[in-house]
Amino acid sequence: MNLQIDTTSIVNLVLNCKYCHPLSGCIFSDLKGKKKDEIKSHLKGLSQQTFERAISYHDSCPYKDRLAI
Repeated sequence: MNLQIDTTSIVNLVLNCKYCHPLSGCIFSDLKGKKKDEIKSHLKGLSQQTFERAISYHDSCPYKDRLAI
């Protein structure tokens, strides 16, 4: 995958995932509630390996068994 697709993927995960809310412990929870542009600018400096690790983590998210909001 390229970085643009990865960025869009993470932005969509953050915006739409009912499990990554503040205090959930999810690696994306600090981005929850921000606008798309804010999330993209936060992700701008990450490497391809970091994106892959973040997406992999989210795909096997341990918080999916917890309370969803």
